[in-house]
Amino acid sequence: MNLKHVEAFRAVMVAGSMTAAAKALFTSQPNVSRLISQLERETGLLLFQRSGVRLIPTSEGTAFFREVERAYVGLQGLANAAAQIRNLGSGRLRIAAMPSAGLTLVPHAIKRFQALHPGVTVSLHVNTSGTVNHWTASQFCDLGVAVYISEASNCDVEMLSKVAAVCVMPAAHRLASKDVIKPADLEGESFISLCHGDGTRAQMDEVFLRAGVERKLAIEAQYTAICCELVRCGMGVTLAHPGVALDFAGPDIAIRPFSPAVMFPMYLLFPPHRPRERLASAFIEVLREEHDELMEKMARIVPDTSPKKTRKRSAKRAVQ
Repeated sequence: MNLKHVEAFRAVMVAGSMTAAAKALFTSQPNVSRLISQLERETGLLLFQRSGVRLIPTSEGTAFFREVERAYVGLQGLANAAAQIRNLGSGRLRIAAMPSAGLTLVPHAIKRFQALHPGVTVSLHVNTSGTVNHWTASQFCDLGVAVYISEASNCDVEMLSKVAAVCVMPAAHRLASKDVIKPADLEGESFISLCHGDGTRAQMDEVFLRAGVERKLAIEAQYTAICCELVRCGMGVTLAHPGVALDFAGPDIAIRPFSPAVMFPMYLLFPPHRPRERLASAFIEVLREEHDELMEKMARIVPDTSPKKTRKRSAKRAVQ
């Protein structure tokens, strides 16, 4: 049994006659008849009953056709996969992202990306920057988005942006009337902070330590988005990445620049010793566009929050 035998059998089942099957296969009716007879001999199955010029599938023929169709569905899947590989290098893109990007920026970019490439499957995995480093270095993910590069990471790295934190507070807060918030303004304020171990938390604490300002550190949260939600609930004030703060912008929330700047870097990570995936490269272009538009929108709401960007790829990475 070979592929020609199976093609002839399937064509007869689909077309309903050997004559129609021959036309579909661009061959002669006797050739189709010969192929069907050979298939019956090799399989030991009676595939059709002959009634004059008509062919009636037997129960064995119908059962065999179901198996043939399953095989053809698999072949069609391979054909679709090949088309996707030709177009973008792979049919699946796995992205790892830390929460401040994975809960805001990256989902917006995925929506835009899938509108451009609807046949591509995208998997998004959100965890700490350390885990993002590990997932990308181990090639579990094709692309990582993180706020710091772990010391043990050997990923290829490219900076997406570096933006200054903004101060997020309830709209009715006494400081909402100020144009810029400074550390001294938050003396004695209930401050919602990121948990210890986060690199940005250390930067924030250092700013207030240098200014000699004591805050009420009554609440800690693992993610910036949670900090902003606690602000919405009236639990205090926080410093946040402007992209995350933008998702909480509204009548209940006031967002103001904070000085001196507490910077949120954002890095793109790529698996080491591997050519850049075409899918990943296509997604990065969309991600940059989405990021730039997000920051422009924030700048309209809160002046002086324009990001510092660089697209220079770095082989040596400073540990943040």
